[in-house]
Amino acid sequence: MTSHRSVTCGSIIPDDILVFQILVLLPLKCLVRFQSVCKSWRATILSSRFARRHMELNKNTSSSIFLLPRKYQKDLIRVGIRGVHIYRFQPGHSKVAELILERNFANGIPIFSNPLQCDGLILIPCATGRVFVCNPATREFVELPPGCQNHNMVLDSRAALGFDPRSGMYKVARPFLRSYGVTQTNGGGKVTYCSIGYETLTLGCGKEAWKWKVTMDPPYPIMSRSPICLPGFFYWGAVKSMTDHDNDKVGSSDVILRYSLWDETFTVHDNLPCRGTLSINDALCELGGKLCYVHSASPLEVSIWLAEEGPNFAWSLCCCVSLPIPRHHRVLACPSANKDKIFLSIDAFYLLKCDLRDGSFEVIINMAQDLVYDDRKGVKFTSGALPFAHYMVPYVESLLRIRPF
Repeated sequence: MTSHRSVTCGSIIPDDILVFQILVLLPLKCLVRFQSVCKSWRATILSSRFARRHMELNKNTSSSIFLLPRKYQKDLIRVGIRGVHIYRFQPGHSKVAELILERNFANGIPIFSNPLQCDGLILIPCATGRVFVCNPATREFVELPPGCQNHNMVLDSRAALGFDPRSGMYKVARPFLRSYGVTQTNGGGKVTYCSIGYETLTLGCGKEAWKWKVTMDPPYPIMSRSPICLPGFFYWGAVKSMTDHDNDKVGSSDVILRYSLWDETFTVHDNLPCRGTLSINDALCELGGKLCYVHSASPLEVSIWLAEEGPNFAWSLCCCVSLPIPRHHRVLACPSANKDKIFLSIDAFYLLKCDLRDGSFEVIINMAQDLVYDDRKGVKFTSGALPFAHYMVPYVESLLRIRPF
């Protein structure tokens, strides 16, 4: 006697399994198309829970980086740039960077400094205080509302973008200058004074979103250096003290400020044990979820330090690198998909891939001479002898929304 198993033709896959075990594994391009299936799918795919889960599963699988090239400009106020162009580049696999997002402005925008990336969102701070946030994967490009009006007093303004795990929100923060001046002392010396404020803005929805809020003043003046963003915290270089010598040379003692996104307070931490100042030749970056300090004591030398969290930073030397060409300004760093290797960019044009275990490196490309930018409209170009900065940030594909949909 043959038995037959009944099959229910109308069997339905539970929504939670369909969404978070099946759909979440699909490539981002497919998910963008699936948003048009129905309103419920669109709402699910654009939800922060789904977007974060999809990003976490795909975060460390790409060997690419984002490149944001821009010309060097001497006059930061009168001379701007046409817009922002973001390219995808696969170091070591290709010498062509493909355009993935372009945003031009009829009246141009002020020149921007080092961009920052957090979970696929890219923050672009401009010289006179304008700040943009974009998501190349979804092509969303947003200018943040103006905050305190004193930002245009600082030509080299910086901002931070990061994720607050406790609130589940993405936040932007930046210092602003209230006042600045130099006075003479009775002994003929000079005293520099300044008052610095600090403000934050929350992306997303809610009554507190999209409004700059002045928070705790930093205990020391924040320097014009790109901050570092780790989950729940922003890290800034700051000037603890300055001395003016008789020969007009100014010395400084610097510290690192850690700002908590949860309680909106600062804590003060020491600089490197071998370095009392964060000089123009040094840079902070993120590496493997830790604060990383790229110290360049000489034009042909770089040392990479990592900080262990605690009441006070415990700095440890990771490796030393002998550069193949001298740097003029600084060496910038960017994490790679391999946790044991990091990209180093000499003066934002000469790209290396460094092995953190022994300090050895592989020359990837001279971006000024050999990198081809492809706008995917039939036009290809190299920067050549033009003074270009080729800024790099980690490549992360993300469905995260900047504004509520």
